[in-house]
Amino acid sequence: MAAKDRPDVAAWRAMLYANDRLLKRLAEEMLREQGLELSWYEVLMHLAEAQRAITQRELVELTLMGQSGLSRVLAKLEAAGFVRRVAVETDRRNLSVELTDRGRERLRRAAPLHLQGIKRWFTDPMTARQVDAIRVGLERVLHNLAEDGRGPRPQPEPVAIGPQLLSLSTDGVLTADAIVVRDALEPVMLADAVRYARPDDVGELRRLLSMMTRRLDSPVEFLRADWALHRRIAQISPNDVLRTVYLSLVTTLEDNVDAIVPDKSHPSYLQHRLRLHADIVEAIADSDARAIAELADRHRRTTALDAAPATRRAKTRRQSIR
Repeated sequence: MAAKDRPDVAAWRAMLYANDRLLKRLAEEMLREQGLELSWYEVLMHLAEAQRAITQRELVELTLMGQSGLSRVLAKLEAAGFVRRVAVETDRRNLSVELTDRGRERLRRAAPLHLQGIKRWFTDPMTARQVDAIRVGLERVLHNLAEDGRGPRPQPEPVAIGPQLLSLSTDGVLTADAIVVRDALEPVMLADAVRYARPDDVGELRRLLSMMTRRLDSPVEFLRADWALHRRIAQISPNDVLRTVYLSLVTTLEDNVDAIVPDKSHPSYLQHRLRLHADIVEAIADSDARAIAELADRHRRTTALDAAPATRRAKTRRQSIR
């Protein structure tokens, strides 16, 4: 598989390109409609949100501009009368920055355009669920990057799906969260499959379902066949953002699950999962939107993680997916 075809690489590139093009579009609109550089607007916004004077060092962290870039912007904002800078008494090498009344008024006039741009170019093309899924996923990325990585990592606790325990190669919280977001996207993805599936799609889904049947005696291989089926269902959707985010979540699960430890009810559980997925495939084949909505709910209830219990269990490093 070429690097560009990997779901994780595709998600990474989509994030980069979307960020670059969105910032350029917002900057163009701000300059054209308000005569204001987007970097100026960003500084004014952070100062207003702080509701107090903050140091220039704090602004470097908030704006991600770098010390020299921020200094140039602040000099121009001060010359325009939008901000005021004074030396910090306890640290004469640092400066405190505050918003002037003129700067606050300039921000008030520009803010509606900025918010409209975010809505038009970022959130409007997606559903609320998709926006939330992206937020949750990127917050997990930021959380992971914030960890300094020093010292030995604790052994990950297993995550349970029904009666099966997933033995993990990474943090159980990450895996459990990936399942939560994946299951939140499932109804939208299945609805797209019902609407857009072609005969060759259905034929491929039935082939993958047969693979699940042949792997009933191997829990981990059955689960991987289950994920392969859902990957193929996701590929039917014409929604690039939905497909990319969903496939990246499945990749997270595939990369982190090492083994499954079943209990006594495990064989009947796999049979139940197989029947459920067979019903899903037939609903897609029949273009039955009503049936797929009910099946999506049944699928969620057999795998979904209750967010509130998950938060509490994360503190003890033990998650459970009911």
